[in-house]
Amino acid sequence: MKKRVLISQPWPTSAVPHLNNFIAELEAKECEVVLYPETSRMRASDLIDWLPGFCAHICGSDEWTAEAMDALRDIRVISRIGVGFESVDIPAATKRKIAVTTTPGAGAETVSEFAFTLMAAMSRKIFQNDRMVRSGGWTTVTGMSFYRKTLGIVGLGLIGIQLARWAQGFGMRVIAYDPVEDLAYAEANNITYVSLDELLKTCDYMSLHLPLMESTRNLIGERELSMMKPTAQIVNSARGGIIDETALYNALKNGVIDAAALDVFEKEPISPENPLLTLDNVIFSPHIAGSTYEGLDSIVGAAVRNVIDVIDGKVPHGIRNPEIYQ
Repeated sequence: MKKRVLISQPWPTSAVPHLNNFIAELEAKECEVVLYPETSRMRASDLIDWLPGFCAHICGSDEWTAEAMDALRDIRVISRIGVGFESVDIPAATKRKIAVTTTPGAGAETVSEFAFTLMAAMSRKIFQNDRMVRSGGWTTVTGMSFYRKTLGIVGLGLIGIQLARWAQGFGMRVIAYDPVEDLAYAEANNITYVSLDELLKTCDYMSLHLPLMESTRNLIGERELSMMKPTAQIVNSARGGIIDETALYNALKNGVIDAAALDVFEKEPISPENPLLTLDNVIFSPHIAGSTYEGLDSIVGAAVRNVIDVIDGKVPHGIRNPEIYQ
């Protein structure tokens, strides 16, 4: 009997150049692969409607609740595309012996490249100058240079490490905050670990690269923003909810900090009523940090390989609840 695998993703199939190859890898394991026809996020009710009889779901931020798991007794692996996992009830999955996997490391270059691009556009006032020229003007909106500035990276995982490399190539000093410190790596690569408060006080630019969990929700709020330089700029290409959006709006409007570039939001899609949209010193993008052809190939391929590992009886590289194997 063939094993049924559903692939749902928030981008069209044409955005993943080698998707057919990945499907063929699953079919070689005697899997029947079904593609979800929409790019919208699947709610728990959608999962219950679509996944009876399926053993695996390769997915984006679809809503895997305990109720959905109870209704879908054949599910053995929820393979998240990307590094986020807040949409999956992991304790419930662990209790039911369902493997939950992510794709750490896959696409790190793509996400860090985008974070650096946002930082460059924000720092050099690219969008303000673009709007000025389009409106018939020919004056100068002056920005800041990177050279000899300090970048504070919050979350020095694989993405943060790659961002540090880009930044150091531009002559920047890199400091980092991470609850788990790799001191040997940092010393060998000219990165200085500091406390979060010290990072906030010191950095000219701050880039966030950590998951959304209870310990990181609203990690950057009114108190933290008030500690930053008035010239400081923030990039968030990690997860919405890490920054308190109300506090950020007030800080940007009142000149507490200079600018922000946001790829992620507490509510996605962002509400048209979100007051951040009224500000000229914010760059917005629709959660696309990992969305290049190369990046999507990397993370979708990694999610497929996690499913194959489960089928083969191996512990997947990206397992989030390894205790189910004990």
